[in-house]
Amino acid sequence: MKNGRWVLIVLGALTVGSLWRTVSVEQDKQRLSQSYQQAQQVVAELDRERTLLSDEVETARKSIKDQGNELTSLQTQLTGVQNRLDETVAELASLQREHEQLRQHDASLAGQVSTLIAEKQQLQARLGSLTELRLAIREVKRQMHSDRWAAWRARVEEFKRQDQTKLAAGNRGYLTRGGVSTVGSAGRLRVHVLEPKSE
Repeated sequence: MKNGRWVLIVLGALTVGSLWRTVSVEQDKQRLSQSYQQAQQVVAELDRERTLLSDEVETARKSIKDQGNELTSLQTQLTGVQNRLDETVAELASLQREHEQLRQHDASLAGQVSTLIAEKQQLQARLGSLTELRLAIREVKRQMHSDRWAAWRARVEEFKRQDQTKLAAGNRGYLTRGGVSTVGSAGRLRVHVLEPKSE
């Protein structure tokens, strides 16, 4: 009887131990299952976050690409504006040079106009009336006639002087002088009579 009890006790102990071990293994399985489910949830959450981050990265990449294209377009426009600005500066410098030349030309013309105005005023002062103009014309004609008369008198006097010189050097009416013929030794005397031209 005692041996049967011990066997029953041992069997009971083994059964209890086996049951406890089974219960412990089931509890471990449940904990592992819960941990696995939690890990699966974390992985799913991480996948969702990775997808969101990938979308954000793609959006950011497209935005950067668009901004790069816009920057390239802006640089092209800036280059065009700079070229137009350089052309405008060159045209402005050319216009300034032309303006300076025109200003100098205008100053020269203004001086010429002032000179012409002064000369016109002098002429108007001198030829203010028809009577003064006629007197001036008469005076000019008289001076011209006087000049011609003086020139004619000077020529007549010169011819007289030349005739007297030739007469002094000639034979004074003698055909011979000192036994030598004077014919052909001196040129013949010519008398020039000049009359002033009438106007």
